[in-house]
Amino acid sequence: MHAMQKTTYQHDQQHVENKDFSYTGQQVKLFCIGQNKTTADLLEEIARLKRSISDLEIENRTDLLTGLLNRRGFIAELNMAWDKQVRYAVPTTLMILDMNRFKQINDSYGHEAGDKALKLIAVYLQNNLRSIDILGRLGGDEFAVILPHTNSQEAQQIADKLLDAIPVLQISGQHDDTAIALEFALGFSELNSEFSSPKAWLQAADLQMYHSKVTTTA
Repeated sequence: MHAMQKTTYQHDQQHVENKDFSYTGQQVKLFCIGQNKTTADLLEEIARLKRSISDLEIENRTDLLTGLLNRRGFIAELNMAWDKQVRYAVPTTLMILDMNRFKQINDSYGHEAGDKALKLIAVYLQNNLRSIDILGRLGGDEFAVILPHTNSQEAQQIADKLLDAIPVLQISGQHDDTAIALEFALGFSELNSEFSSPKAWLQAADLQMYHSKVTTTA
């Protein structure tokens, strides 16, 4: 009994494996007629579904507040940068930036002011980074940048440029306006063979940022 069931299963499995699931243009046309749809209607529906999937993928990778990559999208880019460096030995540096005293802005002026500060930082970074750089918001007031074709010395030059001109947030009050300099701490780490994973690379850059933050806010 068991042998017969096994034989039947193997026969059915082989039948499925050998089944040709491709369709000719004529078969698609006949299907469309059966569904009261033209070939053009079906192709348009397929195109619409592809656009919807693409839009959903972009939405899942995008930070809604700033329009930058969110953590999920950035980590995906980080993994690709890791693979590219391992394969082609392309110098690549990861930079982490964290706003100073961001909690004070939220506590003193409200979350709306905090959101404006984050959006202003995002625009500032976009305007002062290169077109090849990959920028994202990891969460809260922490941002990250992948710097392709960039070693530590070149990354330092980019860091100096970012720290040279600090963006200023203007807050309108009932009696007067308040200007707040949006300072941030940053750290970076060039990818090398000492790192065992993209996560280790991220932790190294984050540690450098932390040391910088302790120094600048002391």
